[in-house]
Amino acid sequence: MVSSVDVAKLAGVSQATVSRVLNNPGKVNAETLEKVNAAIRQLNYRPNAAARSLVGNRSSGKVAFVCGPLTDPETADAAGRTILYLQSKGYTSELHIQDAEQPGKVFDLLSQTQAEGIVLGPVHITREEMQLLESSGVPYVFCGQDDLAAGSSVSMDNVAAGRLAAEYICSREHRFIGWIGGSEADQRLLDRYQGFMEEAKANGAEVIAAMGEISDYDAVMSAMMARKDRPSALVAATDELGARAIDFLLAYGYSIPGDIHVAGIGNSRQSSMNYLQLTSIGLSEDVDIYKEAADRLLVKIAGEFREKIGSILLQPELYQRKSTGSIE
Repeated sequence: MVSSVDVAKLAGVSQATVSRVLNNPGKVNAETLEKVNAAIRQLNYRPNAAARSLVGNRSSGKVAFVCGPLTDPETADAAGRTILYLQSKGYTSELHIQDAEQPGKVFDLLSQTQAEGIVLGPVHITREEMQLLESSGVPYVFCGQDDLAAGSSVSMDNVAAGRLAAEYICSREHRFIGWIGGSEADQRLLDRYQGFMEEAKANGAEVIAAMGEISDYDAVMSAMMARKDRPSALVAATDELGARAIDFLLAYGYSIPGDIHVAGIGNSRQSSMNYLQLTSIGLSEDVDIYKEAADRLLVKIAGEFREKIGSILLQPELYQRKSTGSIE
């Protein structure tokens, strides 16, 4: 069995330093912290206290919730709902927010958690980090995206959502279509883009894409709309991005849907509001994939479902609203 002595030897530090990293990482300098955490990952070491809680008694009464920045309205809403739901089931929650600048750091923290299970929202995770999660023995469920091991996840089929968005827009006879992406660290958005591009290409459409983190939204939209072959329709990878596109277009005098059609993906509550009426691809408001994921995790924690649940992909639907013209 791997011990803290083995970790100290591999990292080239004292056992006391390993203990400080595990119990009081704020008092350890960044270089040493990284060396020790790298050794922990390499050796798949689990601190004794966490191991007793997770593998033995499993009585901490905690569930860890991991997500991206709460500046994303969908993420913030999902986090709040899930934490409240877990509380109603008698569990307290640890909230871990992935830092876009240091995405792996959150998994270092998870390696020290005493939570009985983990719900992971859409996050960036490498195969190495996935293997660490798999070998930890802690029950987990991904929500909103597939996990790399196709082990335990509940998600809308994001590739299918992208395809459906392109199929619908192309059916409206748009041939120059704008795509507003989002963080390339978000696997959901990459999957949506993949599906969208496959279907758009199959329909002979030309896509003008803006991908990645967008710090200056006005500049991106201005450049897209200034093109000689400017798009007659715009599809956004999320409803929030779709709402921002509409806000920009209205501010610059464009008529929606008169001058340009706009659609999003996600079918968020915001998309159906009267001020927006954004056509969107997503799941029914009655479907809460985070609640579904939490329920499955609690069953696994109780020991009633020891095998992987597999990737549960829910098929999206079209919700046509005023932003893409008359409803047929």
